[in-house]
Amino acid sequence: MKPELSVWLLPESAREKMLSETIAHLAQVQGEKTFIPHVTIQGDLCHSPDELREPVAALANDVPVQHWRIKAVECGDHFFRCIYLRFDARQVLDILQGSLRVFTRTSEGLSPFPHLSLAYGKVTEDTLRERDALAASFGLEEIVFDRVAIVRSSKDVPIEAWQLLEVFPLKPR
Repeated sequence: MKPELSVWLLPESAREKMLSETIAHLAQVQGEKTFIPHVTIQGDLCHSPDELREPVAALANDVPVQHWRIKAVECGDHFFRCIYLRFDARQVLDILQGSLRVFTRTSEGLSPFPHLSLAYGKVTEDTLRERDALAASFGLEEIVFDRVAIVRSSKDVPIEAWQLLEVFPLKPR
């Protein structure tokens, strides 16, 4: 089986709309594809949606709605982390990833730190200007994440083919 699935943390719908607009603008600047705003818990999984359903539903039942403070708006050399929001939520991400890793039995595809990408591609002078403008507008805000999803996405699936397969609400606080 090819790695085609990921498990994502999704922002609440009001914030998702605003983040989607930001991603669409940056996709034009970067000349890249748009994508759904998300935090990757684990990607590039070689499991079927049916195999992931029970562990992801259990994760959603155990984890309360998350409130993550933005630590910084950063740029990076990795294609999938060109411009991103970095969060101060390492401990929570470790717990989420640890729960999933028990089932997947692999560390492959684990996000290296808590972040939400806003743009994919290569860093350019335009990218740096956009990052600086976003840093001023986002400040140290908080983003609420209220759902976890099984998604058809991986480094081997074209971005335009990514799709939410199943979404589970996190436990209310």
